[in-house]
Amino acid sequence: MNMTTIKELYLKAWEKTKEMKTLITFLIITNIVFLIFGQWMIALGIPGVVELKKEILKELPEMGYLKPLTGPLAPYLSLKILYTFGFNLIVGAFLSTTLPGIIFFLPYLITVFRAWIVGVIFYGIMPTSLHMALFYGTFILEFGGYVFSAAAGINIGLSLLNPAWKAKETRIEAVKTAIEDTKLLFVFVATFLLLGAIWEMTWLHFFGVPLIK
Repeated sequence: MNMTTIKELYLKAWEKTKEMKTLITFLIITNIVFLIFGQWMIALGIPGVVELKKEILKELPEMGYLKPLTGPLAPYLSLKILYTFGFNLIVGAFLSTTLPGIIFFLPYLITVFRAWIVGVIFYGIMPTSLHMALFYGTFILEFGGYVFSAAAGINIGLSLLNPAWKAKETRIEAVKTAIEDTKLLFVFVATFLLLGAIWEMTWLHFFGVPLIK
């Protein structure tokens, strides 16, 4: 794939983004709102939410998907980046927020719940500017990717629900069009998640800044 082809691909993806700007903007705003909402609930000290945070922080280091990063891949920055990118692309984006789009509202619920959980977990545990840079840089890039993957899922679900959403007469035609849209949207999904993996893993590798304390 030469540079001209790549440029054309990004231009097509950008045109598709503009076509779906209302949905994408809505997802961006609601993700930010739910992130802040999660932080606000911890700041207020709401008992159930505080207990949830404690439980998640206790279990987080033992979560299976994190163990390769602190185990066999730990010395190798490039492998940690590839692993993080691959996991986020396949599990975090496609399986979690695009595939569930067969029920159109599920990607929205999943992505805003994820933003809320992130707000709950990370409020008050970023004591230095390094922690802040790592967290907000990672959030912007990774959730940027998840916004596009959720938009792709919702687009598919709405096409199934109402073919007129894609100006088609049948569900099959509408879904085919939505799948083509998904291919273009995933150009930005992959781009944001790759940049997010590079940002997060590079900070952790060279500066050893643990987010969870």
